[in-house]
Amino acid sequence: MMPQNLTQQDLKSLDILLTHDSVSSMYAVLQLKGYNYAILAENVVSQSSASGAAAVGFMKATAEREGIVVSGDTLNFIYTKMARGYLDALAAQYKTQGVVNRDINYREAWSFHNKAFGDYGLSPDAWTLNSVFTVVASDAMREYYWSEILASAGDPIAEAAILVKTENLMATASVIGNAEIKAVAQNWRARVDTPSMTAAVLNGTVGMVADRIGGLFREISDNVLGPIPSGTVIPAWVPPPTPTPLPTPNVVTAPLPIPSAPQAPSPTKYKPRKRPRLPPPTTHQGHPGSGYGPIGGGGSKPSFWLE
Repeated sequence: MMPQNLTQQDLKSLDILLTHDSVSSMYAVLQLKGYNYAILAENVVSQSSASGAAAVGFMKATAEREGIVVSGDTLNFIYTKMARGYLDALAAQYKTQGVVNRDINYREAWSFHNKAFGDYGLSPDAWTLNSVFTVVASDAMREYYWSEILASAGDPIAEAAILVKTENLMATASVIGNAEIKAVAQNWRARVDTPSMTAAVLNGTVGMVADRIGGLFREISDNVLGPIPSGTVIPAWVPPPTPTPLPTPNVVTAPLPIPSAPQAPSPTKYKPRKRPRLPPPTTHQGHPGSGYGPIGGGGSKPSFWLE
């Protein structure tokens, strides 16, 4: 769908939506009028596509490297700045030619992305395409690549092809470019979760994706990086091996019993002390003071009588 012409009144209505409603409401109107960047931008806000989720993840990875915390409020701030930059770019087009009849070009997109990130203290590299445009040194190829991105908006297969295509370009640049280009490409790749992203993209769509990758990638590679030197080994992505599941043990070990509470020791019982046994008398006179005298044999009478 070709973009419809936008008038000055259309721009005022879009400004009202952005100021008093939401970025999504402004993007919704522009989508209906055939402006594909609005589709890409809304996918970033809602993270409802592979490219949108990748863009937010890349920005967060960059912010973490730069020591900047990204919260929900941060994202809303950046989304609003992006939407304002987009609307300002369309308004500048109207000011120049009296009508808006095309979507933004790569220069306009690059400019307001840099400004939006800079307003929050982030570097321009927080945008996924900043490093890509740095690697692609030709303005003509940058615009061609950007037009492919806009054309892919809303088509999951086409968006997936762009993601894989971009990864292939940066992988090539990271091994055959000059020192500066290699560093840019390697730094970009370090923030992209390529294995999981590529696996998700290729799952069930290998043929369709491969058909759309070939032509543009070869053209970008030849025009930007030049012929690949003979003998250069370009690393191909290899999916990680499936982890071997741990065996389930056959014997379930019962938990150890809970030890019983220790019993308090019983108090020591003391037996009453007995009176010691006295030794037997040796004089046959009885024990002194016992009240008994000698008995038998001598005929003497006892010391006392019971009468």
